[in-house]
Amino acid sequence: MKKKWRDVEWYDIKTKFKQLTRKIAYSFLVRELICSIISIYMKLVYASSKKIFVNREIIFEAARNKTPLIITFWHNRLMMVPFATREPKKLFSKYNVMTLASRHGDGYFVGRIMERLGLISIYGSSQGGRKSSRGIDLKSFRKIFDGLKNGYSLGLTPDGPRGPNQKINGEIVNIARISGAGILAMSYSCSRFKQLNTWDKFQIPLPFGTLCFYFDSKPLYVAKNASAQEVEMIKIAAEKRMNFAQEESLKLTK
Repeated sequence: MKKKWRDVEWYDIKTKFKQLTRKIAYSFLVRELICSIISIYMKLVYASSKKIFVNREIIFEAARNKTPLIITFWHNRLMMVPFATREPKKLFSKYNVMTLASRHGDGYFVGRIMERLGLISIYGSSQGGRKSSRGIDLKSFRKIFDGLKNGYSLGLTPDGPRGPNQKINGEIVNIARISGAGILAMSYSCSRFKQLNTWDKFQIPLPFGTLCFYFDSKPLYVAKNASAQEVEMIKIAAEKRMNFAQEESLKLTK
């Protein structure tokens, strides 16, 4: 016997509405439209803001010498990072920056936006497209190492996609150890932003402010035969440098 409208609980209606909304938002055309709007907004923020770059010459040097780098930044500072390497990419046409994105819904949005801003997205932080299966699959590892071998940089949020906030929890140190790439901490801050109530306190920069991109003065390197203790020490050192870059970029926007 079918339920009458008055017998349908509000929870059921809300759940069905969420499912329908998600289905529409994740359709190909709508996803592309959303990615286009977000990327245009990001370009507006960048164009309308005063820009400060600290230690960016290390990126120019890496691009010139085809030195592979793993550029690390916290998840809450993800949004404007693509612009940090814009000038080196213009000057050195064969230089590229890779990013890692999940194959499932939210990761697709991030990956497509990064591509629209000139980066190479590697979709592989979940296996088989299943949200419950996380980690980097073998095919994605191969793409990462091939890119680093060609002198590309790899941009990573080592506390993403779900935290814990500002704690390195990924394969960053092992990628650096195997590839020989240096780990370069960076961050940016904006004088005008909207902070979301998310696990990482994600910041959305607003137009007509001051943007500061802060790079560490030198990368960290991991020996191929590094012990487990040495790997842990590198993780701690990388976290400290990332926090320092974030604090310094924040100071320069005030």
